[in-house]
Amino acid sequence: MGGLETQTKAIVPALMRLAPGVRFSVFVNTSGRDLLAREDWAADAALVTHPLLGRRGLRAASELTILGALAPRRGVDTLYSLALTAPLSTRAVNVVSLADITWIVAPDPDVGATMRLWRTIVPPVARRADRVIAISHDGAAAIADHLRVARSRIDVVYPGHGLQQVLTPAPEPDVRERLGLGDGTIVLSVSQKRPHKNLLRLLSAMVGVRERVPDALLVLPGNPTEHELELRRHAEALGLADAVSFPGYVDAADLEGLYAAASCFVIASINEGFGIPILEAQGRGVPVVCSNASALPEAAGAAAHYFDPRDESDIARAIGDVLTDRALATRLIADGYEHQAGFTWERSAQQTLESFERGWAARR
Repeated sequence: MGGLETQTKAIVPALMRLAPGVRFSVFVNTSGRDLLAREDWAADAALVTHPLLGRRGLRAASELTILGALAPRRGVDTLYSLALTAPLSTRAVNVVSLADITWIVAPDPDVGATMRLWRTIVPPVARRADRVIAISHDGAAAIADHLRVARSRIDVVYPGHGLQQVLTPAPEPDVRERLGLGDGTIVLSVSQKRPHKNLLRLLSAMVGVRERVPDALLVLPGNPTEHELELRRHAEALGLADAVSFPGYVDAADLEGLYAAASCFVIASINEGFGIPILEAQGRGVPVVCSNASALPEAAGAAAHYFDPRDESDIARAIGDVLTDRALATRLIADGYEHQAGFTWERSAQQTLESFERGWAARR
């Protein structure tokens, strides 16, 4: 499950290291149990399943109802739900993480049914929880404003990033040949192809980028979506068919190869709960060019070259600056290494435990 799977695999062992006297249970469906059973820490945690828990078509319903009764029966004192949904009622101290509220402020018509479901169930879940965890201060303010949750019940816990795995990048010539990228200057943007990612404006900005760097190539890896069809049509209408590549899903080695080959990394979103891809790029020594909207400045800090995401000429200006100014790119790389090193899962776990303690204090 992408970022959620990464978070689970990283934060559970970190919590266990920081709280060695606490017993941990992870509530999962059958496939989740089989997946996590291969983790080094699995023998020290209980992987708990239930016939209805996480079942397709019943995932939200089971988390809203069954989990609230099941967890206390299994001896759970504090229940932490990592993603939007949590029990509406439970005897356990109830902590829920809301990574963002993009589904309110920038809804995606391609997943309209899911958006409507979240609009229905997440607000009451958030209001009934003992603590709500946001992953940025911008996100915390949005949760308070849009979901009417008291700011005093919201804790900000920045995520860590990565799983500390050392992956060998596929050789650049092989990646370029396999993905049909030619030998141009790669501008990499790793994100879902969704409207709030602002990729239409990023594509339009490539007209100005190519005026300064004629061989610049925007590379947008990732699974196809309905929005990708719109992006492809937009590129053709702009005469940019040769300036953008849609490689589809790429495996881990090829993704590492893309980072190694990229001259800059761009995130152009209008709204983000945080922006972990920024840290991933910084940790790989790629200069970051970044939208100045929502929580992205919290993720990138001073180690990014910013632009107004609603101004195509400003996007083009920022990308062109990094591609043509070697001193700027070098500084961003050095600053990025230093900045991303502070976002560890250990720190995230410590702040999560502090949120649990606040939940307990409110119940006393």
